[in-house]
Amino acid sequence: MPAETPIDNTSALAETYYREAMQLVATLDEAGAQRAVQLFIDAARMGHARSQCNLGYMYSDGVGVAKDIAQALEFFLQSARQGLAQAQANAGVFYEQGFGVAKDIQQAVYWYEKAARQRHPDAAFNLGLLYYAGDVLDKDLEKALRLFRVAADQLHPRACYCLGLCYNQGYGVDKDDNMAVFYYKLASDKEHVSARFNLGLHFYYGLGGLEVDKQEARTLFEQAAKAGHPKAPHALQSVIAEIAAEEAAQQ
Repeated sequence: MPAETPIDNTSALAETYYREAMQLVATLDEAGAQRAVQLFIDAARMGHARSQCNLGYMYSDGVGVAKDIAQALEFFLQSARQGLAQAQANAGVFYEQGFGVAKDIQQAVYWYEKAARQRHPDAAFNLGLLYYAGDVLDKDLEKALRLFRVAADQLHPRACYCLGLCYNQGYGVDKDDNMAVFYYKLASDKEHVSARFNLGLHFYYGLGGLEVDKQEARTLFEQAAKAGHPKAPHALQSVIAEIAAEEAAQQ
């Protein structure tokens, strides 16, 4: 999404160009998008960080201009060097994935760290995941969990799920099903599929301070199944059969 948080203190003219461009982008009109690109360029030349970042999006997506991933990265970097957290997070992704540039994990970490210091949730999560996986960085669960918490405090769904999983399995923390349920619920509320499935299991077995509630488990398994979770259809069929059997026994 376009960067909107004002952090730079550029000229009034650059800010005027930026705001006019944002209005044009909102119209979803191709001619308007092309005009917006030019206005963002004019503002970017004056050092307007949000305009530079938005040019990165427009070149990345090919909106109002021919798609050019390398140019998108250049604009993100211009903005990132001025301290815009969103641009720093985007630069991290481009370097990690090799979008428009050779993969460079050290550069990815450099930009993720800068954005994470500003509590940017995506950057904190992405950096945490690198430490959690331990494939390209030395594994460090303490750092990973600290970064996941930064993101989870802002209701980042994948961070909430990962924390739930860590507490569920006692991975890097003492096993705590109550905390697992807490984070699974946060992630489930944000429609995280695996969190819904795991929360369903906790309702089914009555874990983490929850009462056994097969109807709630059924609802969560159904939501997870509709979203494509591979284990959810079998779990859903089983709980439906158990509910039917229990209802029949009560008649």
